[in-house]
Amino acid sequence: MKKIIIAVSSVLIVVLVAVTALLFSTPKYEYMVEFEKDFVVENGVAPEAMEYVIVLSDDDGYIMHGDWTVEPMGMVIGFDIADESGNVIRWFVAGGIDWNTDVIELPAGKYTMTLTPLTSVEQWREYCAQFDTSDWVIPVEESEPGMEFSDGAFHFDFGFRLEKTGSMLGFVCVIGAVIGVIFFVIVFAIAQKDDSMKQNYDERQEVLRGRGAKYGLYTMFFLNLALFLVESAGVSLPVSPGMALMISVIVGGIVFAVYCVWKEAYFALNQKSGVYIVVFLVLAGYNLVIGIAAFLDGAAVQNNQLTLRSLNLFAGIMMLVICGALILKKVCKDREEE
Repeated sequence: MKKIIIAVSSVLIVVLVAVTALLFSTPKYEYMVEFEKDFVVENGVAPEAMEYVIVLSDDDGYIMHGDWTVEPMGMVIGFDIADESGNVIRWFVAGGIDWNTDVIELPAGKYTMTLTPLTSVEQWREYCAQFDTSDWVIPVEESEPGMEFSDGAFHFDFGFRLEKTGSMLGFVCVIGAVIGVIFFVIVFAIAQKDDSMKQNYDERQEVLRGRGAKYGLYTMFFLNLALFLVESAGVSLPVSPGMALMISVIVGGIVFAVYCVWKEAYFALNQKSGVYIVVFLVLAGYNLVIGIAAFLDGAAVQNNQLTLRSLNLFAGIMMLVICGALILKKVCKDREEE
């Protein structure tokens, strides 16, 4: 049986490494542009607008990520994306902004992104008048940009990324999770048939594990109840609904694991904790690398909310917490024995 586990584990590890390589080699964005540019404004004369053509080969859902800054204050940038028919998909006017859209269904075709420097109130009003501002409390012709325009030298730092929601990246993440589940299911199934590998818990441990599971379940229950009440009150959380549920599962798992570790009921009598600590640390490092990469790429946070792409980071943190509890318990036990 042990040979079977070693063989299965080896195959799954190879597949997992391949999936990870695919994860980091897969293009993360359908389109991306980043640049810095210096402008000089004299007598309110605006620099020329900048246009970028985006060609989409597939009908799909897309998420736009954009950010820019203008330093010092005194000029704003008009941003708009339009399709080949001139229909505006999104537009913003700001001196500095960091934004993400929801999923936008876009047909294949050519899109034009235009960046228009605006250096006076008149230019600002003229630019805004091109778009639908029917929901504005004050009409465009009477509105003010809320800042003073000025002449001088300006530094423009711009970034834009267009992510396809149906990209290979999400598929790869799902495959990685499925491989992990399959691995544990196979090991558990084999262990149940092999007497030498069965987890031998004594009666005290069984009671304590049941109590730990109860505490973990209560934790999940109250967290989900709190999420329901917050959502019912109309409060916007910095976490997507799916990620909020997964966080409650992770926290419940941490409560169960830490309680059992501290009560010496986490490992069976015939298991060596040192091996599992190493495994947990390796898995924690693996998940943390993927999770941090998702944050750096901007995929883990969209519309100011944590998405399921941040799940690896929280899984890594959970494993680190369990490892910390194991190490701390071992230190305390060694001191007691001395």
